Parts: sequence; structure tokens; C-alpha cells
Amino acid sequence: MKKFMNSKKGKIITGTVLTIGILLIISVPVTAEVQNKLNRQGIVNEQNKLNQPDKVNKQNKLNQPVIVNEQNRDMIGEETQDNYILKYQDGKYVDSDGNKYSEAELSNKIQKTIPNNPIVKQIKMENFVPSSIVEFETKESNGVFNSPEIITINGSLSVLTKINGEGWDLKPNEKVSFSFEKYKSKVVDSQKLIVGLIKNGTLNNGDIFDKIEGKYEFTVSEPGIYYIYFVNASSESITLKNGHVLISNH
Repeated sequence: MKKFMNSKKGKIITGTVLTIGILLIISVPVTAEVQNKLNRQGIVNEQNKLNQPDKVNKQNKLNQPVIVNEQNRDMIGEETQDNYILKYQDGKYVDSDGNKYSEAELSNKIQKTIPNNPIVKQIKMENFVPSSIVEFETKESNGVFNSPEIITINGSLSVLTKINGEGWDLKPNEKVSFSFEKYKSKVVDSQKLIVGLIKNGTLNNGDIFDKIEGKYEFTVSEPGIYYIYFVNASSESITLKNGHVLISNH
């Protein structure tokens, strides 16, 4: 289990800073190469569960959320590594690989802008810019949209969509619900997941769920194109089992 130090945490005021309780994790952005793969073909590859070594390597390191497959299934519930600055030590910031950065060097690495994506254009969640944004298509069956099993990492944004990356065109008084269940962690007792909605390109504040099972519900007051998102607010990875999105009249 990782240990985190909070010294000088007040000096970092930009980039991906996700704070739950006293935990501070500062995200180093994914590479431009990885961000460029967040296009439609990349998402299709995720759905087909192809092995993508740039996202998962042999040291249980994740660069962004991924669909559970045979290559990464043994990571469920285990301690994982990611590209985060973990502590401040001897005048340097030290990341999970032991690399050391001065404050000026770190400032250049912190994600300050929203990663390129077709969905999120504005974020209302305070002090949060995701290190990566990954879309996951749901599959509709008898009016229920089923999401795949997904491994998430701290600070990343996972977005559920309809087929071909489409959102849900909703009207006032329609109700959105997302039922989900986490795999139990072998590392920590409780893990926080933030779940919310993106409306017409704006990511709004979500609700925090720390129990194994959860259900996010929202009644629409304004028409628009909506997406469901979730953010891992835990120090370790969170793996979700197949979830279910339901749209109904209130």
C-alpha cells in the first residue's frame, strides 16, 4: 500500500489535484501519444478487448482506465502503480518510478487543460482536471444500457456512452440511474468513486460513493445531451463490475 506525504501541498494550485479527506494526489499527464489514441478507433479496440501494452504493462501500471480482459484481470483488487507524484522529499517531488522533479519541472508536467476529447469542454468540479478521458460504450438490451467491467485509476475520467459515442438526448422529468458494484479491494477497506453527469459538454459535480454497491440517480430539469461519468477518488485502482444505466419517466 502506498504511503503519501502532504508536505507543501498548498503550493500546488493548478493541474489535476484530487483531494478526498487528507489524501493529496497530483497527476502527471498521459503522453500526447496516449491522448491521441482516445479517438473512436481506440474506443472500438477497447470494446473488442484487444491487448494495448501502452495502457497496461507487466508491473501492474496503468496509464488510463481500461476494460477488464484476460491480460489485466489479475490486477483486480491488487495494488497498482500509476504516473502520479506521490511525495515531497529533500526539496524534490518524487514520482512512483523514483524520478525526481523540481517545482518548476513539475509545473510543466501537471495537466492544466482538459485532454482532447469530443465530450467534455468545461469542468465545474473544483480543482480537478483529469489526467485522461476515456469513453466506454454501453450495450443496450431491453431498454437497459449495460457497461463493461472497467479498471479505473485516480484522477482519470471514465465516460459512459451509447453506441458510437453518442450521449442520451433527455427531456425534463426523465430520470437517469446508474447501478454499479465494485470489486472488493485487497489493499484498502473503502474506496471512493465520484459519479455524475456531463450535460451539453459541461461536467457537473457528482456524488461520492464509498460502499461496494451504489446507485446514482438524477432527474432531468433541462433538456440536453447527457453522459454519465465516474472518477476514481481512491489512492488505488477501482474495478467496476458490469453496470446498468436506465432512463425512465419520473
